[in-house]
Amino acid sequence: MKSLCVLVLLAVCGSAAGSIEGMKRLYNDIFGNYSTKIRPLYNQSQHVDVHSIFNLIAITEIDQVRQVLHSYVLMNLTWQDEFLTWKPEEYNGIKSIHPPLTDIWRPKLIVPVSLEDRDVFKDETSSITVHSDGRVTWLPGANFATDCKLDLTLFPFDVQSCQFRFLPVSYNSDELRMVSSVKTAYTKSFTENGEWSLSSSRAYTTERTFVDYTFSFLYVDIHLERRPMFFVLNVILPVVVLSFLNIFVFLLPCDSGEKVSYAITCLLALTVFMSIVGELLPRSSDNIPKVTMYLTCLLFTSVLSVVATILIVMKDPAKVNKKTPQSPLFVIPRFCSLLFSGSRRKVMDQVQLDSKIDGSTGNRNPTGQVLEDHRSSGGYCVTADSLCMVIFTALWTVVSVGFLIQITK
Repeated sequence: MKSLCVLVLLAVCGSAAGSIEGMKRLYNDIFGNYSTKIRPLYNQSQHVDVHSIFNLIAITEIDQVRQVLHSYVLMNLTWQDEFLTWKPEEYNGIKSIHPPLTDIWRPKLIVPVSLEDRDVFKDETSSITVHSDGRVTWLPGANFATDCKLDLTLFPFDVQSCQFRFLPVSYNSDELRMVSSVKTAYTKSFTENGEWSLSSSRAYTTERTFVDYTFSFLYVDIHLERRPMFFVLNVILPVVVLSFLNIFVFLLPCDSGEKVSYAITCLLALTVFMSIVGELLPRSSDNIPKVTMYLTCLLFTSVLSVVATILIVMKDPAKVNKKTPQSPLFVIPRFCSLLFSGSRRKVMDQVQLDSKIDGSTGNRNPTGQVLEDHRSSGGYCVTADSLCMVIFTALWTVVSVGFLIQITK
């Protein structure tokens, strides 16, 4: 039994020693005259095809103010190196090796629209594999900070399109060409973002000419759809409720002493929410978000309600002190088919000392008291508060419904 274990151990050690010797001999043979400065082709008049797969791992942040997309991307680049080929049976069955990145030729890719370092794949710790048939696979990864033009017209119900561009620097299209192995971005390893969802993507290559040289570009377009629920619940819904509560200022009696302060409080609350929305949006006038226009209309409506409230309170200070009812602006008879919102009571005619003689009774009101018009069976007295409440309710409804229609188109 002991002799059997010894034989197995010797065989394993002999195999390991043979593999190590084969690996050393392989490195000496293929890297002895290898140069990283020469394209891996025996015929230098041909071009190297670099096949790529764009793997989107995560979207870390979209800076809406600076309009910058922060993401983490892992690329899968494959090309044929004619200088790195061998027969596995001649080197103890070795089919692939993992040389240092500095010892092998690689296509140097840059991101032209990057807001940071354009050479994003300079990390020397990424994996690279060389197969016996000369196929090289490189898996570089990097954190990207790329420019992304945002159209926030339908914010927060918007869909944005961002683009990644990759350019093989130092080589034109006659020397190196990018080839997209798939038509979309690889998203099986994608980590979902709490604010954005990836709806679709597209990967393709094209050639662009600069001065006298043509370069091969790799483009990746991604379409992101915003998750609007957080913004709706925390900004839009409170603003709508506050603006609706602002209408009820006209139900408060003038003698309560809280009429003007209530209107100003609602105005200040709307102003705070406007500042919150302003911090989330870019400093651009190219496309104004409809939610900003909606909030501006509500703010303007709130300002008008404050002004109307102040005018109502200042209309007759003497009556406020005596706690007397507000004088009607005009009267709509009860038989009118269109019922106008107002206080329902019998029509009271305010008659002053110098009033004329009443045509139906022939009586004069020498004391200046309020007389009841017995000719009328009652009607709808439209006061300033009643009229303002109807006007501002209609205005609020038109603005809110119009905004809802615009964002759902």
